Amino acid sequence: MIRRFLFFYFAFWGSSAVCFSEESSPLPPLGMWSWKQDAFITSESRKEMLDFCEKESIRHIDQHVSIRKGNSESYSIENAKPLSKLIAEAAARNITVNALRGDKEMFFEKNHSRVLDQLQALLLFNEQLPEGTRLAGIKYDVEPYLAPEWKAGGESRGKVITDYLTALKLLGAEIESKDSDLDLCVDVPFWWDKAEFEAGFDGQQKRFVHHVQDLTDWIGIMSYRRESSLVIRFVEDEIAYAGTQKLTESVAPALDTIKIKGEESFITFWGTPPETFRTTLQEIREEFATTPEVRIIMLHSYQSLSNYLDPK
Repeated sequence: MIRRFLFFYFAFWGSSAVCFSEESSPLPPLGMWSWKQDAFITSESRKEMLDFCEKESIRHIDQHVSIRKGNSESYSIENAKPLSKLIAEAAARNITVNALRGDKEMFFEKNHSRVLDQLQALLLFNEQLPEGTRLAGIKYDVEPYLAPEWKAGGESRGKVITDYLTALKLLGAEIESKDSDLDLCVDVPFWWDKAEFEAGFDGQQKRFVHHVQDLTDWIGIMSYRRESSLVIRFVEDEIAYAGTQKLTESVAPALDTIKIKGEESFITFWGTPPETFRTTLQEIREEFATTPEVRIIMLHSYQSLSNYLDPK
């Protein structure tokens, strides 16, 4: 079942370890992506990441999880033991963890069976963890617009959109059938709310992203810009739709800090003074402090963010 739980605002944010001030009403919490396995393989790397989270008041991690097929043709989680330790150690610090998955063709129809089999492996892994130290959800960072089938436009793009939405429907049904509390989450670009991406699905004609919102617990929006005004504008449609559908805490604006050279460098804070990033982030959090549809502010990603804010 797609469940939407109210996100818990942790009281200890006011401690001296927090870098982002929260003196008045609770601001939206912070989360981050983590793409590399070495972030949690050793006890030292887990401590380093969780210490960084506490220092920067980050309360959620989307940790990429690798899944492999064994000799028995069944799927299993790579580095399952250290991953389970990360989840437990994060829980001890009141930090939640999602399993992060992603590939541009992951939701193509030809891959649906494999994606569902891999979901089964994640569900089994999670069921075997002690209660209170389990995954919060599964996040899919699937970017089909990078594939030729999307770029071709027309019927080809239409099928990509239908395949994507069908995958979400199948994944949600599978999670519900197992009576799991796992959230189903996805990352989307900020421009899927355009009229040109309107699509029919399950008898309803809607903007692509609105269908996605209907089928998930929350979405991370890659609203990557340095100006808070642009970030706020890029997510206003999704927030408005969430409001009409009573989808509380279902939208997560995001900022980027990865190193990008060339024409696209304007979307990231890398190369700017950290104070520029902190100022923009604070402005965004204050803007959404009383917006019930905003769940969290996501930061991309641990490996670049930690080097940017705390260079070794």
